[in-house]
Amino acid sequence: MTSEYIEEEDKSFMGRSDRDIKQEKLLDFRADCPRWLMLRKGREWRPVLPRFIEGVVVDLQTRKPKKPNSGNRRVARVQIKVQGRTKVVTARIRGEKNTLQQHHRVLVQYCRARNLPTVKWVVVRGQLDAQY
Repeated sequence: MTSEYIEEEDKSFMGRSDRDIKQEKLLDFRADCPRWLMLRKGREWRPVLPRFIEGVVVDLQTRKPKKPNSGNRRVARVQIKVQGRTKVVTARIRGEKNTLQQHHRVLVQYCRARNLPTVKWVVVRGQLDAQY
């Protein structure tokens, strides 16, 4: 009985390349967690999201970057709606000056700021209330 089971197992993988098997395992993984599908980009996993998401500024802060960089970086806490759930994310504001205030509508993009830990979003300048 055990040998029959093993033969059935082997039949499913016979004549298939490692690439096909890995792809099937990836599809199984995605089927197990449909809420948070993952795509591989470079060295990090990132959620499958629309390119730009509209949100509302909740708070404005300054953060210090990792060593060897210096100078405070402006960040905004932005409330966005992702897959039906409301989330508050930290977004980097690029450029030297900005006129953002609380309750402004902004467009954010998933793009990691390399010298700011835990900041994985960027405010898009020139759209909605975020001026150049």
